[in-house]
Amino acid sequence: MKKVGFFEEEEGVKSSTRLNSFILLAFLMLFDYLLSRMPAFKIDYFFIVFNFVMLLGVFAPKYLHKLAENNAFLTMLKAKKEE
Repeated sequence: MKKVGFFEEEEGVKSSTRLNSFILLAFLMLFDYLLSRMPAFKIDYFFIVFNFVMLLGVFAPKYLHKLAENNAFLTMLKAKKEE
């Protein structure tokens, strides 16, 4: 059995959604680091909400993609069961 890589859905099937999520997370972390180096930086309500919204934006597409896959799979199973 071959190991499945981090950016693969299953063996041999690459996941661009995972790659995009990883790249966006890396850019968010870099942005936060550069922002924290500014002299006037402070952790306030805006910073926390901004990061929360960005994290939702990073990981929501993968979650919604999985939900759509599971829903399509369940619909297919129901159709086969009715036959």
